[in-house]
Amino acid sequence: MNHELQETINRWKAYLQKIEQRFDQSLQQAEEVCKDLLVESKYDYYEVMKTWMAIKSQIYDISKSVTQTWEEKVYPQLRLHTNFDVPKELHESNFTYFLITKLDHFERNLEADLSQTFYNQAIQSANQQFFCTQCHSPLAIQSNVFRAHYVTCNYCQATNTFTPDTKYAQIGGNIIDNIVAKKCEPLYLQMQNSLNVIQSQRPPVVEQLWEKYKTDYFTYYETFFTERMKLNNDAKDRFGADMQRKKTEYEQYENLHKKSY
Repeated sequence: MNHELQETINRWKAYLQKIEQRFDQSLQQAEEVCKDLLVESKYDYYEVMKTWMAIKSQIYDISKSVTQTWEEKVYPQLRLHTNFDVPKELHESNFTYFLITKLDHFERNLEADLSQTFYNQAIQSANQQFFCTQCHSPLAIQSNVFRAHYVTCNYCQATNTFTPDTKYAQIGGNIIDNIVAKKCEPLYLQMQNSLNVIQSQRPPVVEQLWEKYKTDYFTYYETFFTERMKLNNDAKDRFGADMQRKKTEYEQYENLHKKSY
């Protein structure tokens, strides 16, 4: 390898190292901003999510700058050395995939942490504001039901109706989904790894790989929906429909992929 080529590679490696440091710093700052804003906004989760989406766009632009630098400055220099095959670890696409994967992982954990904080606050607030209409004793709500429901007073046996406020009702949506997603992340990553293996193969893909992906796919979603039922009682009624929907989505993906070869 001649001196000029080695210098180009060294500059590229140093550039990627600086980009990764900048990327990590941006993620750390984003986490601090979002968690502080959740408290400052009095737990306005969707306001925080709007802020995160704006920050995420700026962070994503960092990976786009890598592609631009590669195409305009680095790759043209490497092409001058016709006998040099660019190693995979030096290629722009490999590095940007690494950054995007890191961003996806960060986002899942950030949303889960924010959701858990929001969940704890909403449950605590609801319990502090709910008292028996007859004897005024404090009542504990059903923390896995996010709609109006009856609560019996343990002291006077009076039946009370709990009507959730907006924040409490929000828990039953993607707040719980985010919390469960973090808990199930190892299975999610296993499923994604199996999918990546399939996508990296030249068709036709051997059936053993499809069976591995299919097993990991249904293991993840069955576990996800089961864990969600523990936090949201109403999700039990949707379990069958949710699994059928995922089965249909899987079959459509596999059939579409196999039709291409």
